Amino acid sequence: MPATFKYFLLRSANALVVLVIVVFMVAIAFSALSDEMTEQLISERMQAFSMSLPLDMPAEARAAAMEAEYDRLVDYYGIDDPFHEKVYNTAINTLFFNLGDSFTAHNYGASDGSVYTIIMHFLPRTILLFTTAAVFYILIGIGLGLKAAQLAGSKIDKFLSIFGILTSSMPMWWVGMLAILFFSFQLGWFPASAMPFPDETGLPYYTGVLKRLIMPLSTIVFVAFGARAWATRNMVTSVLQDDYIMAARAKGVPENRVIYGHTLRTASPPIVTSAIITFLLSIGGAMITEVIFNWPGLGFLFRAALFANSDMPVIMGIIYITTILWVVGYLIADILYGYLDPRVEVGAQKKV
Repeated sequence: MPATFKYFLLRSANALVVLVIVVFMVAIAFSALSDEMTEQLISERMQAFSMSLPLDMPAEARAAAMEAEYDRLVDYYGIDDPFHEKVYNTAINTLFFNLGDSFTAHNYGASDGSVYTIIMHFLPRTILLFTTAAVFYILIGIGLGLKAAQLAGSKIDKFLSIFGILTSSMPMWWVGMLAILFFSFQLGWFPASAMPFPDETGLPYYTGVLKRLIMPLSTIVFVAFGARAWATRNMVTSVLQDDYIMAARAKGVPENRVIYGHTLRTASPPIVTSAIITFLLSIGGAMITEVIFNWPGLGFLFRAALFANSDMPVIMGIIYITTILWVVGYLIADILYGYLDPRVEVGAQKKV
């Protein structure tokens, strides 16, 4: 078996084991809490069922119907199952994306109570905001970081270093609140409220989305690109001190070829892997940022689920989706690092 393929299988197996362990740990933590919420849900369903029965229904028939409905709900939600069975069933169902039904689907404006359907309804909005922002600040950060490394010690380099440290230390929610206060309430350039606005269709709808996207997108890019540029600058600067870079410059190799050829090729493993991790994890969104901008993505949904009497199926589903993104992100980064860096002998064993 080729060493590269063996390395890929080993890393994939490790990632799968981590994913399974995390899902079982979350299932254990949520099972006890879920019982309490399920009992409350059954009580509410029983009240609704009682009100749906005919008023002139005989007392014995009403009692029998109520008992049968209660037994059906208890069996459906598995509330009387042993604890280990609840944990196992919850974990297995979650691993295969059988996320169940939301306890309070109406709180999310969803007509379908399926947790998977609800998450897929909110996920594209998070991708639209955070993944688009990640593309921008990754590209801007890498470009500025390369230029700062090329002009090490210059005013641009010093300014970028200070700017990166300063912006990366700013809380995103604080910058977001300042942006809303200034650009929405003072200047009136952008609306303070976000989607949805179902009455609009066609071009007005997309124009409205764009107006509501610009401010949160710009805020995320502003806070994040400086740190990305500073990190890229430090990676590239360390490579520029290598002997073969000094020799290339001494031979008169053009500076652009030194930077974008020799140097970037050597520094690419940590830069590329970091960018991929950032890109994949951006799909998970950020709860506080989405709440500040009233942007209905996964983070917004997570907060709504917490405050909706702790809607455990939705919370469990979001945690599972974000865990998959973390695991896949680090798996791809790990594999690419071994592929891009020629100094890493993938799957090699050292004999002593």
